[in-house]
Amino acid sequence: MPFYDHYGDRSATSVGMGWVRAQTRCVLDRLMRALPSASSLLEIGPGRGAFADACRQKHLQYCALDINARLLRDLSKRGHSVVQARATHIPCAGETFDIVFASHVVEHSPGYSEALMFLEGMCRVAKRGGLVAIVAPDYLALREDFWNCDYSHSFVTTQRRLRQMYYDAGLAIIDELSLYGPLTGLGGWVAGQTLGGRVLGQVARMMPGTVGEKLYKLRLTFARAILMIGRPSQ
Repeated sequence: MPFYDHYGDRSATSVGMGWVRAQTRCVLDRLMRALPSASSLLEIGPGRGAFADACRQKHLQYCALDINARLLRDLSKRGHSVVQARATHIPCAGETFDIVFASHVVEHSPGYSEALMFLEGMCRVAKRGGLVAIVAPDYLALREDFWNCDYSHSFVTTQRRLRQMYYDAGLAIIDELSLYGPLTGLGGWVAGQTLGGRVLGQVARMMPGTVGEKLYKLRLTFARAILMIGRPSQ
C-alpha cells in the first residue's frame, strides 16, 4: 500500500527506534515468561523489523507475514523468513508456531467479523499449548486521535473489547499489560497522562509543520496500548 510505503521512506530517529526496541524487549520478555519453552514465532505486521531482530537475539525461529512486498523484501534481505499474505488468510499449516503475535494490526480490521476472523486465524496456526498475543491501541486513551492518526483504523479496540473478542475466539487470557511507549507501571501511567495525553494532541494539531508532527508522534507513542496474551482452548 503506497500509504505504508510512504511511512517506510521516512527515516526513524535514534530516539524513536530506541523507544520501539525498549517496548519490543518488554513484550518479548513477557511472552517468553508465559511460554519459556517457545522456539518459534509468527509475527503478523512486522513493521520495520524491530521484533524480528529481538527474536533473533533470543534464538527464536521467526517468520513475518505481511501484504506489503517492499517491507518483506527489506526483512528478507536481513535474513528473516517472510510470507506475503493478508492477515485474515494465513497460508500456514495448523499448529505451526509456539507464539503468534500481532502489534497494532487488529484495529485495521473493517469490522467485528473481520477482527474475529483474524484472531481465529492466529489461533489456528498456534501450536497446542501455544500463545496468541496482540498489542492494540486503547481507544479510551486516544479518543479522536484513534481515527485521526491513521485513515485505515476501523475496529475500535479497548481492553474490555479485546477480552470479549478473546473469549469469542476460544482463548483463555493468561496475561494483560498496559504499555505506554517503552514504559509500563506507574511511570508509564504518568507518561500516558502527560506526553500521551489528549491536551498534547490538541496542541500538536494546531502547530504547523515539523514541530506539530513531532509533538503528535509523541502523543501517539505514549498513549496507552494493551498487550493481551491468550492460550487457545484445545
